[in-house]
Amino acid sequence: MVSEASISCRTPSVQWFGPDDLTDRRRLDAWCAGVGPVVLGDARADGTREVALHGITFVSWNVHVGNGDLVRFVDDLRAGRWTAGHPVFDIVLLLQEVLRRGEVPVLSAGASGAGRIRAKNRRAVDIEDAARELGMWLAYAPSMRNGKTVADPSEDRGNAILSTLPLADARAVELPGERQRRVALFARIARGPADHVSVGVLHFDALAARRRFWLFGSSRVRAMQAESLAAVLPEGTLALGADLNTWRGANEPAPKYFRRLFASTAVTIDESGPGHRSLDYMFFRAPGTSARYRVVQDKYGSDHYPLVGWFE
Repeated sequence: MVSEASISCRTPSVQWFGPDDLTDRRRLDAWCAGVGPVVLGDARADGTREVALHGITFVSWNVHVGNGDLVRFVDDLRAGRWTAGHPVFDIVLLLQEVLRRGEVPVLSAGASGAGRIRAKNRRAVDIEDAARELGMWLAYAPSMRNGKTVADPSEDRGNAILSTLPLADARAVELPGERQRRVALFARIARGPADHVSVGVLHFDALAARRRFWLFGSSRVRAMQAESLAAVLPEGTLALGADLNTWRGANEPAPKYFRRLFASTAVTIDESGPGHRSLDYMFFRAPGTSARYRVVQDKYGSDHYPLVGWFE
């Protein structure tokens, strides 16, 4: 069960939801104490433009805690490298495992953090810096601290939405679970003065608790996280980017559950090419239309391939 949450450490500018269970609440509060606030940033002050639904390109990508080169990827996307040579103008990035350095508190007693993931070959990309360089609107909800000792830099990581179109009405959903804190993020994208499309980004648990033998019981935890979102998913047209961490593939309960929820829109998937794992997904809902997404065959420094999709 997910209900509206009113815990003081949650940023009041965002509508928050979370589990009712007291054990979950205590666990989530400890993780929340280690991270900074939600970020809602405007790119510029120009007015809303009329944009056709099929003119928006959606991307889902786990950037491996800032290791993914967002700017180079977006440059290639805008140039048409991943859209059969057709330039892309309006983009919505649904990103998992982004990194933020600013506004993260010093680690305090009782606060939880995750083992720090470091940049592999260069300085990791800060999500606020990337949004400024790309000139895009930003919504960012940290899930966990990137580091669990006082010797680690003050960083957090979580989900983000970057958009060339204005973002509004952000909502954050703390998911039930057993280990790390996971926060789903949703927002509305204005594609005209009187129209919008909702978008969301998810990142589920990779492992369960020790009592469930970590990996072997984890699919049930992910199913619980998927089912908890049914009551709070935005209504109407919706594009969802997700790293579901489904080690056993697309037949796990979590992706099967989402396919049932989004069954009104037929989706074609091109996952040709080497190395694609069934961890990452896109789901689309717009009754009366269809959608498509493909796996980009370049990781751009991450450990995941981007997914590029659109309504047809």
